[in-house]
Amino acid sequence: MTYREVYEKFFIGPYTASREESTVVRFTRDFRCYILPTLGDRPIKKITTAECQAAVMEWSKHRKNVAKLGQQAAMIFREALAQHLIFENPMANGLIKYPRVKPNHRPKSFTKSEFQIFIKALKSDYQTKLPRAFAFLWLLAFTGCRKSEVAALKWQDINLDDGYIYIHHSVTRNLQNGLKIGKTKTSSSVRHIPIDKQTVKVLSEWYTHQKQEMEILGLDFKNKKQLLFTNINGGLLTPSKPGKWMHQLEKDHNLPYVTPHGLRHTYGTLLLEAGTPITDVSKLLGHSNVATTMQVYIDLHPVTSHQAANTLAALAND
Repeated sequence: MTYREVYEKFFIGPYTASREESTVVRFTRDFRCYILPTLGDRPIKKITTAECQAAVMEWSKHRKNVAKLGQQAAMIFREALAQHLIFENPMANGLIKYPRVKPNHRPKSFTKSEFQIFIKALKSDYQTKLPRAFAFLWLLAFTGCRKSEVAALKWQDINLDDGYIYIHHSVTRNLQNGLKIGKTKTSSSVRHIPIDKQTVKVLSEWYTHQKQEMEILGLDFKNKKQLLFTNINGGLLTPSKPGKWMHQLEKDHNLPYVTPHGLRHTYGTLLLEAGTPITDVSKLLGHSNVATTMQVYIDLHPVTSHQAANTLAALAND
């Protein structure tokens, strides 16, 4: 029996039955693109540790987190052991040496001064010319949301009167690699986030503009059930789009290359530096516990109230 046959007959069905579709998409993609092309057609009894080590070194040329691929590949050997198809796991703990990952010195977030430059650039370059990009990136910057969470927002999730947004969905991939609205990353990611008056104004203006824009394009504006952000055809926004918007701003204004997720890190770091309790920051970011927040922001000083929202808003006026 080959490695691929063990994967298909004994492993993949039970593994995927209890997991989210987006997790299955990533997992099966790793096997399809890396693991099965290398080990799939080999008789599983004949695969040696040396062969697995060579495979890991080859994968490392294309993937930074090669240890994750190794851990996934080892799952099939453990299944083969359980099925009494082999007597030793060639990828058992300690047998495979993973190459050291070179540290990434690229900044993960903006400093306070860089954030202020970014916000000024966002206003000057996008507020009038690209209002959709302006509203999307503004919301990322002043809520700490994941871009997949913002992409799933509908107007019924926005309370402009009381100044809150309700995060309870996320844009994910389905098994066909298409986009769909699904669950948030974790149950703790479901949360209400306070927004400041400037963000309320930004969203109010975007609501009016979006409605007019969709009418001009002949698209049906669904009022409360309408997505805040769509592509030109009214469908889900392409996940790579916010990154392109950000990169252009950073390039034009000599800012470090920070990703849309980096705005989430910026939001957290600036709140912590301003003295917001880490428990409040953790809740706002939708972390399952404070330990997760501390791990992400380990080098920084240790709200569900509008105090946190107003902390960042003040920077936009400096």
